[in-house]
Amino acid sequence: MNYYSQFIIPVTGLKPGSHQFDFEIDDSFFENFEYSEIRNGGIHLHLVVEKEENLLVFHFDFKGQVRVPCDRCYEPFDLPVGGKERLILKFGRDFHEESEEVQVVPIGENHFDISPFIYEYIHLSLPVRRVHPENELGESTCDAGIIHRLEDLSTSSGPDPRWDVLAKLKKNRKL
Repeated sequence: MNYYSQFIIPVTGLKPGSHQFDFEIDDSFFENFEYSEIRNGGIHLHLVVEKEENLLVFHFDFKGQVRVPCDRCYEPFDLPVGGKERLILKFGRDFHEESEEVQVVPIGENHFDISPFIYEYIHLSLPVRRVHPENELGESTCDAGIIHRLEDLSTSSGPDPRWDVLAKLKKNRKL
């Protein structure tokens, strides 16, 4: 059985009302997305699908952790993620996106693949800046060797002489 087939929801086979699905998102999920920042993770996803006459409402609720590189030292660490999202699936003439939350699929479409939406929701839940968490003492848990090397490289011994040449050009231009 194809791993991703579990994320294909039967649209026409669902009876009106509420339907619940549970998924475990693991490393296999992220392998399908070539340019994913995430390669490892363990996330539990609870999905509630409410079917009405002409639309379906998907309620995604996920929580877990993913392995990402630290923005400070580039060493991987486990980052907690979670969130709640809603997606509305309407039926129309053709496939198109009406808004961030509303997708339109052709009338008669039998299945709907939710995997791209799961992928997007997980990535959108990542913070902009991802760094190792601090320990109980409030100290960084980043790789100390790399942090030390970065500090050595960032210390300057005065102004950069290349800027002096530009300053002279600017001064001469004003005269």
